[in-house]
Amino acid sequence: MKIAKEFRWEMGHRLPNHEGACSNLHGHSYRMVVEVEGDVNPETGMVIDFADISAIVKPFLMELDHAFLCQEDDREVRELLENMDLKRVYIPTPSTVENICGLFVERLRPAFNAYKEVNAFTVRIWETASSVAEIRAELE
Repeated sequence: MKIAKEFRWEMGHRLPNHEGACSNLHGHSYRMVVEVEGDVNPETGMVIDFADISAIVKPFLMELDHAFLCQEDDREVRELLENMDLKRVYIPTPSTVENICGLFVERLRPAFNAYKEVNAFTVRIWETASSVAEIRAELE
C-alpha cells in the first residue's frame, strides 16, 4: 500500500558553480510529496497516520521555509547572509532539487524506521511547476 502527503514551502538559493541563470540569487515555491509504502496494520487500518507523516516532515520544513539554502563553500553569499543575519541553512553540496531530495531522505529516514509497517518512502520535490526530482529510500 502507498499513501502520500503534500507539503509546500518557500526558499531561496543559488548554484555558484552553474553557468546558467541559477547562479544568481533566486527562490522557488517548492512542492513536495512524501509517499510512504508499507503494510496496512490490521488493528488501525493504516500504514501510518497522516498526522504522523506531518509530525516527521514539518520540523525540517520549518528550518527551510523562508530560509536561504547555501552551499557551505559559497563565501560571498555566506558573508551576505551572516552580515544581514538572515535565516539560512548551510549544506555541503550544491542546493539542487536532487540534493534537496537527498537531504529530506537523510532527515526523515530515522523517524520512518520507527514504524514497523513502513517499508520504504519516496520524496518527490517540484522546484517549479514543470521541474521535479524524486528519490526512493528503502527502510531496514
